[in-house]
Amino acid sequence: MTKIFSKERLTHTKFLLHIIIAAIGLISVPLHILFSPEPSVSITKFTIHSNIIVTIIFTVSTFVLLLKKKESRMLDLYKNAALIYMMVVLSTYHLILSSGGEYSGIRIITNFTLHYLIPMFVLLNWIIFEEKKWYSYKSIVFWLAFPILYGAISLLRGMYDGFYPYFFLNPNGHIPDGVGSYANVALVIVGFTFVYCMLGFLLILMNRVIFRFKNAKYLQNTKKVM
Repeated sequence: MTKIFSKERLTHTKFLLHIIIAAIGLISVPLHILFSPEPSVSITKFTIHSNIIVTIIFTVSTFVLLLKKKESRMLDLYKNAALIYMMVVLSTYHLILSSGGEYSGIRIITNFTLHYLIPMFVLLNWIIFEEKKWYSYKSIVFWLAFPILYGAISLLRGMYDGFYPYFFLNPNGHIPDGVGSYANVALVIVGFTFVYCMLGFLLILMNRVIFRFKNAKYLQNTKKVM
């Protein structure tokens, strides 16, 4: 009875956290864009796109939990992708971009929620609530699809109209406006690709280690019962 109650309480808490993540995303993303001095620039940011993806994923997952259905393996893959994207958003903003501009009014709050709060909630969700599974290393290619597409579209647009969403994608000018050449942009892209691959590798490795540990523990308990 205690185990059943604990499992039910865990599911209810997971459901609540999913609602919170989805709700914060649904409120923060449009407010961050609408109150931007340049909404057309704000909407091009990877932070906005990745948070939209997270909001959609956790909204869908909320409805799946509400209907008491089992989450599909594809939804699990998307959640892992969301975790990787959010870790990149948090680390890139904190280490590279946080000193590049100041926010005022409501954007002080939305800047915090999009760059810090949602990423930490997504990480917390994975640590506590998500079932750890045996993923193939080929999943990394799937998780890379969105960042590669985002980078390619950003570069193509920049070649067309001269606008780049981030200085490190701009081959023109020098820091803090650009990185000086396409060779330097290529190095930046290689660096980000490496980071994504390493995060994906670590995520798969942690999933596998925890999965193996739980299976070994389950088999050991089964033998004791027998």
